[in-house]
Amino acid sequence: MWGLAGTILKQENRSKEGLSSVVEGFKKMLLQADTRGGHATGFALVDRFGGYVLVKRPLDSYDFLDSSITVDAFDLVSKEVTCILGHTRYATLGTPKKNENNHPIRTGNTIGTHNGSIHNHKELFKKYNMERHAQVDSEAIFRLYETSESAKDFSDNRLPDVRGRVAIVWSDLEYPDYVYMVKGNNPLEMALIPSLNVLAYGSTLEIIKASGWTKYEPISIEPNTMLRINTKTLKIRTKKIAHKKPKPRKFSFYNKRIGAYESTQFANTVSGFVPRYSYKEQAELFAKIKASDGSIIKKVK
Repeated sequence: MWGLAGTILKQENRSKEGLSSVVEGFKKMLLQADTRGGHATGFALVDRFGGYVLVKRPLDSYDFLDSSITVDAFDLVSKEVTCILGHTRYATLGTPKKNENNHPIRTGNTIGTHNGSIHNHKELFKKYNMERHAQVDSEAIFRLYETSESAKDFSDNRLPDVRGRVAIVWSDLEYPDYVYMVKGNNPLEMALIPSLNVLAYGSTLEIIKASGWTKYEPISIEPNTMLRINTKTLKIRTKKIAHKKPKPRKFSFYNKRIGAYESTQFANTVSGFVPRYSYKEQAELFAKIKASDGSIIKKVK
């Protein structure tokens, strides 16, 4: 499991008390999200000009929030900040000691968090000739977005190629007025906090409730949906994510009911959005990956 926790702030002239309430609520959400993964914790602050602060460490959220660098980062939260993207990680592929593997992940102008696993990450890097800097499979998603021609190209042509489990939240620093989300076949909850003009989200409703904001209005998100939130208005645009019918694999058959291939040898198949095919592909998630050369992240043209 991995934990998503964050806030999306409407652009307005906030008081110090209002900003403090947002920060304290987010901290409580991050602590609750620790139950979904304590190997690493991180968050990103993004402002309306495309500026950002990214802090992540191989610590559980309790030790992370007590660290001096985290405390200093929260002091940078101002009325210009449009979102706080938080994540707690349970490491599967990629050691937490290599901080590039921890979330949020930055790929050029894209900063994002992912809850899930990508079974065909090697295939995606090869197919789209994308640069790889970290070991973690989640990097593939944000490289796909970063190298897409547009958000529409990403949602229509590239995202349907992903096989695994997906719930993602990200910001495009070139278009900082917007925050994007995809609820695939992994949980993602959201609620409006009317008193603060803030949208809060988390992998579970319990994460949102942990904020201490007693008055909130839940927002339903259907599976296989992409959202774009306008931080000037907090208006949400949604679109359904279409499926690409995967190529047939040995010892499998296509199940029209769930839109995925099911193995004739192994019964467990992920329904909806992005299917896993076989035990062999599931095992690849835990395979040892050779460490990258440590080169800095560069935007792929």
